[in-house]
Amino acid sequence: MILTKLDRFIIKKFLGTFVFILVLLMTISMVFDLSEKLNDFLAAGAPWDEIILIYYSNFFLFYGFQFIYLINFISVIWFTSKMANNTEIVPILSAGVSFNRFLRPYFISAAILVVVTILMTNYVLPPSNESRLDFEAKYYRDFSSKEKVRAKINEDQFLYFRSFNGLTAEIKDFSLEKWDGDSLEYILEANRALGDSTSNNWHFDRYELRRFGDFHDELSFHFNVDTVLNFSISDIIFRKNVIESMNNKELNKFIEQEKMRGSDSLPVYLIEKYKRLASPFAIFILTLIGVSVSSKKARGGLGINIAIGLLIAVLYIFSMQMTTVAAIKVGFTPFLAVWLPNILFGIVAVYMYKRAPK
Repeated sequence: MILTKLDRFIIKKFLGTFVFILVLLMTISMVFDLSEKLNDFLAAGAPWDEIILIYYSNFFLFYGFQFIYLINFISVIWFTSKMANNTEIVPILSAGVSFNRFLRPYFISAAILVVVTILMTNYVLPPSNESRLDFEAKYYRDFSSKEKVRAKINEDQFLYFRSFNGLTAEIKDFSLEKWDGDSLEYILEANRALGDSTSNNWHFDRYELRRFGDFHDELSFHFNVDTVLNFSISDIIFRKNVIESMNNKELNKFIEQEKMRGSDSLPVYLIEKYKRLASPFAIFILTLIGVSVSSKKARGGLGINIAIGLLIAVLYIFSMQMTTVAAIKVGFTPFLAVWLPNILFGIVAVYMYKRAPK
């Protein structure tokens, strides 16, 4: 495929505007984020070189590609509206260039962003997010506290506890059940348990072990015990955003483990998995909407097209939030929750394309 002067002109405008808006929005976001977290960073002794080179460089990558479809949409609306306002599009179409041909450099640019996003999501962002999350854990916040947790350790072990304190790694009302088929083999209970997030070491000030027999039960008490279990705190307690540091292979393995454990957070993990493809695909949809909306010169000038574009962006985000909440709270299918906004706005894109000036 040979790129004409028109193709190169629009691709340059497209990608140049995209980079400008990306840097502008991420810089503003980083300033607001720093103003909120600076006191916590300084109180925890975070050095400035790590704040800038580790945290905010990875912050830029993560949030930039998290919302790349919206940044792309704003870019398309912005520079296409300027072209229409400067009466650059009418001569192009009047010269015999069809609207479909006019769209070609837009979709070439969009395809570049889609490929870059997929590569970033799978190969660059997971280790980048790991560095950012490690920084947060060290200087900003550690594991969140949890209440009333039920976890399936494996096929025959189940853990229950009332609360977990992320600062002290302390679990209250610890109860571990071991089953042998349909028969309960034993229950280990403790009012307080201390775990290690990097190993399977545990400490109990006091625990009660009840073994169930065919004719009688055996009850024993143990005090000030250091022992090793077949799981660690990090196996059952972790921040939900830890999945951001997983590549697709790791995420799929993690989801299978959480399915086995019967995790209540499984829809959150599935949504993250499906978003990694749905979000890049949204770039094509929003590009078509953006060109269709802004390629006609509006009476109100540039501001009207930008306002319409922002309204569509808000509606898109709102629809994503609605379907995500439905998947987490009321059992809506995560796959459909992620793809439904694309389906709906894909229909809108086709409608606007048909109404666009030809």
